[in-house]
Amino acid sequence: MLIQFNFSNYKSFMNNSTLDLSAAKMTEFSDRVVTVANEKVLPVAAIFGANASGKSNVYSAFEFMSLYVVQSFNYGDDETTFQERRPTPFLFSEDTEKKDTSFEVYFTIPEDKRERVYNYGFCIGLNGISEEWLNYRAKSARSFSKFTISAGPRF
Repeated sequence: MLIQFNFSNYKSFMNNSTLDLSAAKMTEFSDRVVTVANEKVLPVAAIFGANASGKSNVYSAFEFMSLYVVQSFNYGDDETTFQERRPTPFLFSEDTEKKDTSFEVYFTIPEDKRERVYNYGFCIGLNGISEEWLNYRAKSARSFSKFTISAGPRF
């Protein structure tokens, strides 16, 4: 179950942006909240706002991350394929045009008896993936156990 999605430097979003499905401490609608690994999570969220405010780009960022992960084995070391799949950075600033785009999710796995919360993310730029990580937190732990999957450019 998705708990939180973070991304930055993607299309109309320059700074770090977050879609957080963590439940507030209100008790009014507690029957609509799901508890997973000591996290109170909303099973459904809605994004609303004015026209051209970036609602579709939040969905687009999540879709990009999901597809990139699922199709990552197709890319191999082929730079041409990577350039076709490079995310569109925030283009209204010369500083961000060449910076990495980052994507990160916090999630749980259904029926995981250990009830861990996982944190997975990667940074992708002109030269491919520059950083990738996968961390987890046990149900009773307060902080994440870190381990870096890779560091350094790769496609």
